Amino acid sequence: MIQIHDAAYRHNNTYLYNLNSLVEMSGFAAAYWIELKSRRNRMLILSGFVVYVMVFLYDFSWTNIAGVALGVQRIIMILYALLYFHYILTKMQIQNLLIHSMFWVSAGAIVHAAGTLFVFLFVKVTLGDLSSNGSYYLYITIVRTFSAFFYLVLLVSFWLRRREFRVTDRLTV
Repeated sequence: MIQIHDAAYRHNNTYLYNLNSLVEMSGFAAAYWIELKSRRNRMLILSGFVVYVMVFLYDFSWTNIAGVALGVQRIIMILYALLYFHYILTKMQIQNLLIHSMFWVSAGAIVHAAGTLFVFLFVKVTLGDLSSNGSYYLYITIVRTFSAFFYLVLLVSFWLRRREFRVTDRLTV
């Protein structure tokens, strides 16, 4: 709502995009922290989150897109998802991946992070600063498309998570 309000009055709202990155990363770190219980995996999740927060604090800007922090966020999201895929492949405890919610979260995270990371790097290298040269609209349209896909995949994973809880309740009662 704040972003729409700022856009309607032609105020700079890129700080909300930067803050959204912090919220997304916190959510991912918490979700993978809950799912991956081994000490090694949790140390990797925690150290990835700490690295991200340090880069975020260094690169945060109220008026420009925090490009380095967004790039680091996307790389860490990909690493978290790959760590989870490694975990489920080595444990072999999941019978059907297509009805497992964290599979969808991880798959969506990889598509979202890889798509937006490489688009961002391409635009940043070829066109320079996104905020000052008018290429922001193209970049944000592509990012919003990947984000919309990711949020649809998250909806599927939430629906499957609800189903997982129902199946678990039936088995334990």
